[in-house]
Amino acid sequence: MINIPKPIQKPVLLVLLIAGITLLHYSTDQSHYYFHVFYGELYFVPIVLAAFWFGLCGALLVSTTITVCYLPFIFWNWQDFSANDLDSILSLLLYNGLAILVGVLKGRETKAQEEVLQKENLAVMGRSLAAAAHEMRTPLVLIGGLARRLLKKTNHENPDRLKLDLIIKESDKMEKMTGDMLNFSKPLTLNLMRENFSTTIQNSLLTVEEVARRHNVSIKYKSDPAAEVVAIHLDSLRFEQVIVNLVLNAIEASPEGGTVTITLSLTSSGNAILDVTDNGSGIPFTKRQKLFAPFFTTKKEGTGLGLPIVHKIVMAHGWSLQIMDSATGGTIFRIKLRESNLNEHI
Repeated sequence: MINIPKPIQKPVLLVLLIAGITLLHYSTDQSHYYFHVFYGELYFVPIVLAAFWFGLCGALLVSTTITVCYLPFIFWNWQDFSANDLDSILSLLLYNGLAILVGVLKGRETKAQEEVLQKENLAVMGRSLAAAAHEMRTPLVLIGGLARRLLKKTNHENPDRLKLDLIIKESDKMEKMTGDMLNFSKPLTLNLMRENFSTTIQNSLLTVEEVARRHNVSIKYKSDPAAEVVAIHLDSLRFEQVIVNLVLNAIEASPEGGTVTITLSLTSSGNAILDVTDNGSGIPFTKRQKLFAPFFTTKKEGTGLGLPIVHKIVMAHGWSLQIMDSATGGTIFRIKLRESNLNEHI
């Protein structure tokens, strides 16, 4: 008995089905028309199986293989556009059409299932995070507060000051982590109001100037003149959180002396595009989609929740968030705003 490895069992089955059906065609005399009709119907089986197992690409590969295998038989038995000839050509069209139809439907079904599963997993994770964060926050605040009180009473020459500084630093870090956990776990309710988009961005940048100075990184804001007066319905507090997180990430990714550029522009259709660009080393393509998954981080001290929170807020507004390569070798985080009233000015 042949032992076929499990990963290739399905492809092998498809190959055997196609080969077997094709062999039946070539080994049966053309005069047995109804046998060939039946064999032609059998070709639908591997197409449907490939669509369910491997999606659109798999179904098209199988239908193309069937076409290549079946075409010589059609030409060898060609009868000057007889009814049988036209039926055979129509069958080839049906094979490829079915592959596209079933493949697309299967792809949509798979995507919908993945979205449902992701939402369920995020809901469970959110509840767990909220419970853990609530339990952690109180003792962390207490530890940090007591350490600060002791620090004030400790002489500068006392070697314990370094230990107290470390306690304060680590408790602040943990408090930030619990804050991120709570922000991620809470249901997102937006308080939408018409705001000047450019003003909201510039207000957000004021809060990260000190961090940029400490990292010796410059922040540059550029905007199209037409974009300066654009107003849009948004939750300004949430959106400022988006800008701050993206710019902080860009600052940390940039080398000392680098520049983080924030660009606001309008497309020809009137939609706004916001780019946050760093000149760091870039993000490998294989890691880009993982960046929006909770707790995935490339930083030594990162929580892995900053970008998932950004993604959650952007999606809640009905916008899109993309990761792209910049011309300088860094990374661009691009937010595309889709709103019908973007051309309205204030």
